[in-house]
Amino acid sequence: MEKIKDLLLVIRSSRGWVLILMFVSGFLWLFNKPIIDYINVSLAKDDLVLSNIQNDVLINNALNDLMLETKADRAYIFRFHNGVTYYTGTHKARMSCDYEVVRRGISSEAQRLQNLPTALYVDWLSEVISNRMIHPDVNDVQDARAKQMLIQQGIRGIAVMPYYRNGNLISLIGIDYVSYRGKGIDLSKINNLEGFKERIQKIGDLII
Repeated sequence: MEKIKDLLLVIRSSRGWVLILMFVSGFLWLFNKPIIDYINVSLAKDDLVLSNIQNDVLINNALNDLMLETKADRAYIFRFHNGVTYYTGTHKARMSCDYEVVRRGISSEAQRLQNLPTALYVDWLSEVISNRMIHPDVNDVQDARAKQMLIQQGIRGIAVMPYYRNGNLISLIGIDYVSYRGKGIDLSKINNLEGFKERIQKIGDLII
């Protein structure tokens, strides 16, 4: 009998905590999904890999839109990076195709365009930087080495623009025309150079 009385006293003294626990449990049950969503979003912000993947999707979507609007066959981004270090302490500058979208039936070339020494394509880069790498006919490209590589990729027309951030050259963003599709190469969107440059700038701003 004494044990039962003691148990009742314990229950009474703990009643406040029991009610609090029941309230908290009910709250979590009612708002379970919003809380989980909030946690997932918070974790995503701290997850560098996931954040990069989400940003890559945005960039690929923007490139795909550019490709479709200009009726091109490929759209891509080259980024600059360091290569090996010379004995003098200077770095060997390189560029790699980090993003690429293609139309169905068009070959992907990005895997073969990695770690390209910029010193080998100085004339081509000079044309790009001066906004002159817009050629309906790839045979008009001045850099012989670059022209040969473009022809090997099946490119018939090309348009590439530089992207700057804080005054620094960060990347090159361009489109390729591979097939004529019966109507010839359509550069009508590109002939509006300022509009094309503005579109390139917006895509470049997505790069992190």
